[in-house]
Amino acid sequence: MNTQRIQPKSKVDGEIAVPSSKSYAQRAIALAGLNKNSTRIKHLTSSSDVIAAKAVIEELGAKFVSSENEIILSKGIDFNQNNELSINCHESGLSTRLFSAFSLLFPQNFQVYGSGSIQQRTMEMVISGLEEFGKKVSSKNSKLPLDISGEIQNQMVEIDGSISSQFLTGLLITSPFLVQDTHIKVHNLKSIPYVDMTIELMESFGLKVAHNNYENFYIKGNQSIANQIEYTVEGDWSAASFHIVAAAIGGKMELTGLMQNSLQGDRAILDAVKTAGANVFWKEDRLNIEQNEILPFTFDATECPDLFPPLVVLAAFANGKSTMKGVRRLEHKESNRGITLQKELAKVGVVIDLNDDEMIIHGKGRPEIQEELVFSSYNDHRIAMAMSLFSIGNKNDLYIENPLAIEKSYPDFYNDFLTI
Repeated sequence: MNTQRIQPKSKVDGEIAVPSSKSYAQRAIALAGLNKNSTRIKHLTSSSDVIAAKAVIEELGAKFVSSENEIILSKGIDFNQNNELSINCHESGLSTRLFSAFSLLFPQNFQVYGSGSIQQRTMEMVISGLEEFGKKVSSKNSKLPLDISGEIQNQMVEIDGSISSQFLTGLLITSPFLVQDTHIKVHNLKSIPYVDMTIELMESFGLKVAHNNYENFYIKGNQSIANQIEYTVEGDWSAASFHIVAAAIGGKMELTGLMQNSLQGDRAILDAVKTAGANVFWKEDRLNIEQNEILPFTFDATECPDLFPPLVVLAAFANGKSTMKGVRRLEHKESNRGITLQKELAKVGVVIDLNDDEMIIHGKGRPEIQEELVFSSYNDHRIAMAMSLFSIGNKNDLYIENPLAIEKSYPDFYNDFLTI
């Protein structure tokens, strides 16, 4: 059995440099691929999702060199290819949906592949969106692989944003490079902070997008990235959330690399842990979290569903009932995280009720591990990291099955967590 041993911790106390945001990094790599000039992207953590994004633009003809924490592109994507195109986004949900939109930039057949759990996740919003433009898409029951062909026939399209905003991100990034202007009408858009991130990053590359209350987006065609770009990726609030909760339930932590005014939706973790009683303060650009009380809390995670795993652990350590909203956003992740969290927390005696879009966590104070315990990660990076937090204040070892799932977003998590 492939497992990671996590030894018990009486407390956490340390300083950690937060890895760079994989959400910003993948967007920046996509935009760099569309730049006719050179692009340098700095502070780049080589998670598997970032590696997948780099592989895609290379498959599309981009030329670059990578070092430990940066990438320098000397040549963007080659739009003069005549052969059929094929990209493999591996297990990255964002890259799969984002780079599927790149098929709009090519008249020839364009195939999109993936691996692992992404092959079981619906691509219905991608397929219907591309068909709105006039493309023809064949798939495996609305799942990968996708075979995309045909030419653009429409410049005004309507898409569904209820499951994910990732395909909209792809459309926003590619539309400036189309010949015609584009009008995108979006129904029931979720994850608005991620759309703000996309627009902010596009503007830093010199591209313009207008929108009306996130319902109608207007993008002028024939835009280009006119300059050499140097971009530094900010720290990842999603990765930081696990250390923030670790401090809230068992000590103190100082985190570097995060932006106080970040547009990342997962910055809302600070509101949640403060509501749950933790002390949170900044020392210049360093975030400090200290344990105080651990109180039950109510939190709406609809716009930041990746916070469910760490916050469910926080709720488990509170004595009483905590309520979180946004459960419907969890079904189409690396695992069905609502059910996954329900099953795994039962191992420490914590009951979770799932009521439509609401999750109720019946916290026990401090869940105790009476003997060595094995948690399944379900090959889900955020589940693997979250379950590791149950080592805090316990007396027995715990183990994480399929521990390398963390490489998707935070390859150094165990190194960082085990040394604080």
